[in-house]
Amino acid sequence: MQDDRGHEHSDHVSGGESPRLRRMFSGSQALTDREHEVLETIIAGETSKMAARRFGLSPRTIEVHRAHILAKCGARNTADLLRIVLNGQK
Repeated sequence: MQDDRGHEHSDHVSGGESPRLRRMFSGSQALTDREHEVLETIIAGETSKMAARRFGLSPRTIEVHRAHILAKCGARNTADLLRIVLNGQK
């Protein structure tokens, strides 16, 4: 699916977790449903602004969710978060 600027994005984010996130990783149990949705946008490479449009929220709200995800997963930054999620380790 394309947004109004022609960028590709998937439809699966708003429908719940993808199969790849059903796998357990450090901190996954502590994430809220919205944090799981925001995590999907991070994995998809979306910016906070893109995610905000998708969910009808402000970019700052998305940034707060991202910060909570990093803290709950024990990640130092986004690259570290992706390593934790995709490798299922801490």
